[in-house]
Amino acid sequence: MRTIESAIEAPDVSGIVVHGAAGVGKSRLAREALSAAESKGCESRLVVGTSSGRAIPLGALTAWVQSGVTDTVQLLRGVLGALTATSSGATVVVAVDDVHLLDDVSMFVTHQIVHRGAAKVLLTVLDGEPIPAAAQEIWKIGRFDRLELPPLSLAETAALLSAALDGSVDPDATRRLWKLTHGNVLYLRNIVEQEVADRRIVQQHGCWRWIGDPNIPSGLVQLIESRIGALPPKVGDVLDALAVGEPIDLAALNRIADPAAVEEADTRGLIALEPIGGGMRVRVAHPIYAEVRRRRAAPTRLRRLRGLVAAELAASNDRDDMRVVVHRATLSLDSDVAPDAELLVRAAQGAVWLGDLALADRLAEAAIRAGAGPEPTFVRAHALSWLGRGEKADSVLGEIPTSTLTDSENARLAFLRASNMLWALGDPAHAKHIIDAAARTTSSQARRYIDAFLTVYWFAMDQPSLAVQASTRLALDDLPPVVGAEITWVLATIFADAGRTGDAVAVAEAGYDFAARSFDAPHMRFNIADAHVSALLLSGRVNDALEVAERVRTQAADLPGAAQLLGAAVAARAALGAGRLDTACSTLEPTVASLSASGHAIGWGYRYRIPLATALAMRGSSDEALDTLDTPRRVFRPLDYERSLARAWATACQGAVSEAITIVSSAADTAAARGQFGAEVICLQTATQFGDHTTAPRLRELESIVEGPRAGLSARFASALQHGDGAELDSVSEGFEDIGDLIAAVDAAARAALAYRSQGRRGSALGCSTRADALAAQCGGADTPVFRQVTASLPLTDREREIVLLVGEGLSNRAVADRLTLSVRTVESHIYRAMTKTGTTSRDELAALLPHHRSRTL
Repeated sequence: MRTIESAIEAPDVSGIVVHGAAGVGKSRLAREALSAAESKGCESRLVVGTSSGRAIPLGALTAWVQSGVTDTVQLLRGVLGALTATSSGATVVVAVDDVHLLDDVSMFVTHQIVHRGAAKVLLTVLDGEPIPAAAQEIWKIGRFDRLELPPLSLAETAALLSAALDGSVDPDATRRLWKLTHGNVLYLRNIVEQEVADRRIVQQHGCWRWIGDPNIPSGLVQLIESRIGALPPKVGDVLDALAVGEPIDLAALNRIADPAAVEEADTRGLIALEPIGGGMRVRVAHPIYAEVRRRRAAPTRLRRLRGLVAAELAASNDRDDMRVVVHRATLSLDSDVAPDAELLVRAAQGAVWLGDLALADRLAEAAIRAGAGPEPTFVRAHALSWLGRGEKADSVLGEIPTSTLTDSENARLAFLRASNMLWALGDPAHAKHIIDAAARTTSSQARRYIDAFLTVYWFAMDQPSLAVQASTRLALDDLPPVVGAEITWVLATIFADAGRTGDAVAVAEAGYDFAARSFDAPHMRFNIADAHVSALLLSGRVNDALEVAERVRTQAADLPGAAQLLGAAVAARAALGAGRLDTACSTLEPTVASLSASGHAIGWGYRYRIPLATALAMRGSSDEALDTLDTPRRVFRPLDYERSLARAWATACQGAVSEAITIVSSAADTAAARGQFGAEVICLQTATQFGDHTTAPRLRELESIVEGPRAGLSARFASALQHGDGAELDSVSEGFEDIGDLIAAVDAAARAALAYRSQGRRGSALGCSTRADALAAQCGGADTPVFRQVTASLPLTDREREIVLLVGEGLSNRAVADRLTLSVRTVESHIYRAMTKTGTTSRDELAALLPHHRSRTL
């Protein structure tokens, strides 16, 4: 719109040509541009070219033709005058939609408008259509700007869906819609409106999700079929084979269908070829063409075609490639090919490895029906558990006849049932009962499954020392890859919390290898990455954490379901650690909503809800932070120190800073008792940011225990705060910025400004305040308690400021006294002194002097 507006307003420009594919929004844009021009005093005319009107002279300009005129010259002059005349002298803007469809006479009139400079002209042109020479002449005789209007990107599609549906949209739904429409707004709008009306796009837990398969609206089907055109039967065979089995190698497609028909489909623009290796791979030109063809074709025809494509894949040189195996097996499910139990088992394992757990469930169930033995049952239960369907997974595992299993298989069964009971069903007591019962009958050769689960169990119960003790009986290299991957996640997390960064990183790297080797553990790589990022953030290697997180996010971007969400969530946690609050919030809000709505509320939904609450609180949104945090503490891996940090930030945001210091100091004590010294450092650093002057001695002790630069910087911060050393606080701020922790850099700079103010050094104070302001802007809107204190230069003590902020939250004097554990008389005295200093005459006037955030009490 800005580009079009500039072209209309420029005195030396005739207008603008808007190019784009069908459905990207050219016509809508032209109409919006005319409305915008009218709002600025212009007069507008809209001319629409059509295929039917092309055969009629002046068919597109009928509305401006004067009746009764028979002389051709007078007729054309009349049309030209009607289009461009204005009584007010205002600029006239003529939009010609689909100029390439104008008849020759209408084209001549448009040419004359441009030649005479009688109006500004906006032309839309459909990409891929032949452009008549007369149309090209129009923009050659004048000076026209050019605007390419491409389909929406995935990110733009996400933004549009969120705006149109007025809420967060499940990233997986966004990805599916984008893959189906390729960002074509016309297709997108038709499909979304239909799916919402049919309640297949529904709002769950505050997030729009797409459940089921799309039902293409009949109007859109007719539009697509008109664009495809009437097809000879053999060309239809080409499209239908691709519709059920794309992508297909060109050589294979030429065996399935008539080669001449393949060439004709290519000439018509119905298929797309892409080079791969030494050959070519073929797809339908647009995904929605395939959707329409599948809807129209007879089921028996589609079953036969799937069988043909599966046979071609079975004979190909890369038939053993896991992606090809999965493709073959998936095609065979709905074909006339007899089920192959071995193929279905391998494909189910491959689908798990590729992150498509729903497909793995389907393939494994088919393998069970085909009589493939116990393995597909293990695979299916594993997929169901990771899908968040814990009860169904337990039911599937319970149906396995244990008498037919080997000792090792029975131990594996116990491990899977206990793991599902712990993580998916949230019942650690029952999980422990399952593994204890198995331990009484398991031989020493199969004991590794028992010890592995005990390691996981004690970790989940927040007893890291017992977890490490159980792990000493394990040899990682001897474990099945899926078990090894889980153990490395556990140990990497324990080492990260303990401040043993080197050990945590080494174990995480080993864990990635386990996950890569296992067909069962693709999602575990994201848990491992989460631990890896934690270790780097706690140590102060923030930039390294961002690199790891970005690598993981990229790996997850093309995976379906929860895997894609987890990659984004890990990256958002790293962004939070770097102080990039806008990125953290915008990513975590839809991600947490999607995970919570898709069966992972007590698992990943809980895990990533906590950093979301922290990010919101750091931005000053205490109400939203509290609502986000308002979930019961789960009974396994409760993430206590992270929850305490989130709660402390929300409390401090409300103004109760001393209460926040108490919360985070208590969390530091608990972490220390558990040997989580890295976690203790971050808790004490946060207390220092809130203004706690007592943390320096302990932080100096931790400097020699916890690896990485954070402990040393935090110790310097605490010491400088204790001594009111503005120069050192300023230097510490630079240190935090260097390691990538921008929030700590903001608070250290703000503390430096306060120290300089207390010494009467206004220039130095202003410099530090300005620095804090710039850093807060980099964070995407940081609004920490000390930053607010610096930006609001009122002559209040810390306690007075705290009380005034709570008064601003609507608390009575009695409520403030209870909140801060003071007497009502003491609160009244502080309010009186604050009013005297500021010249205010009421509590409301006093509260209005400080920015505050209305929130409910914690």
